[in-house]
Amino acid sequence: MIKGILLGAVSLLPSLSHAAIVGEFLIGKTKNKYHTYQDYDLGDSYSSSLDSDSFGFRLGYEFSEYLSIEVAKHEHGESVNEYTVTIPAQFPGDYETSWDVRVPIEVESIRLGAKGKFEVYQDFFINARVGIAHWEYKDANPAHLVPTENINEKESGNDIYGALGFDYQFTDHFFLGFEYSVLGIKESKEYDYSGVVKYKHDIQDFSIVLGWRF
Repeated sequence: MIKGILLGAVSLLPSLSHAAIVGEFLIGKTKNKYHTYQDYDLGDSYSSSLDSDSFGFRLGYEFSEYLSIEVAKHEHGESVNEYTVTIPAQFPGDYETSWDVRVPIEVESIRLGAKGKFEVYQDFFINARVGIAHWEYKDANPAHLVPTENINEKESGNDIYGALGFDYQFTDHFFLGFEYSVLGIKESKEYDYSGVVKYKHDIQDFSIVLGWRF
């Protein structure tokens, strides 16, 4: 039994010798898809698809040639929802009323996950990531996109994220790549005076990745 454990430990030495710390900067664009509605008859709803600038920093530990664990901080940028609310006249002699609404939404996420990669050609790798993201809205959240009362603006939660990408290893320590990642936020809460408000926020990041291996 002991001999078998020792042989197993020795077999791991080549992968442990490959261990490295990896730091990455990400910069790109985020596509924000919103859908918010009040869950009752004749309730208001709102949908939009807006772009924002994004950036992030990621730190990883490669404990084998193909697998690593990572922690990252992503700023997904601010997207501004602008629209006009119109209330038609209800009775003869009344006037139609309307007003402009501007709702800037900014969200960030802290991510913990795993990365697997595979060398397709010499120094050219494809990779996939999966993990848990803790997201938080900095100011308004998507519930503001319909008339609501007493909203907790700094709303936060946890959801699964995934990503696909590729990178090219220019030297032993420097690489450049591209990544597409997705994070879906789906919330349902009851607010005072406005009933249940449900919203879905799909976050798609398209990022250039600049990395160093230490």
